[in-house]
Amino acid sequence: MRKHAASLVAIAAICTGLALPAVAIAAAVTYNDTVVKGKPVSVTVTTHASASFHVLLHVRTIGRTQLFLLGKHAPKGGPLIDTKTYACDGAAGSFYCKGAYQPLPAGTYTWKIVRVNGGKEPVTLMLKW
Repeated sequence: MRKHAASLVAIAAICTGLALPAVAIAAAVTYNDTVVKGKPVSVTVTTHASASFHVLLHVRTIGRTQLFLLGKHAPKGGPLIDTKTYACDGAAGSFYCKGAYQPLPAGTYTWKIVRVNGGKEPVTLMLKW
């Protein structure tokens, strides 16, 4: 009986050891598309636990682009990133707009990219949570 109990403890320890690294792995997505004025593009993610989002939006410096977060628990009040007013880093015709956002409850969130003015624009949105 002791040998059987020791085996169960060893199996439980191994399973716990395997489960912890899986919890520590963050999810990420990279989205590439072309945005045309008046035709927003979006990417939707579903989180199964509370999540902090880290965002990198890469666009050209010509024109104006905005990034919105939509969802039941998303912050309200306009774009999270607006290339006209946000402190984006940029050189050689490209903006790199970075942001980190506080944890949001588990749920489905949609990141919407809107071209406010300018021609069609290639964009890259990288999300980590």
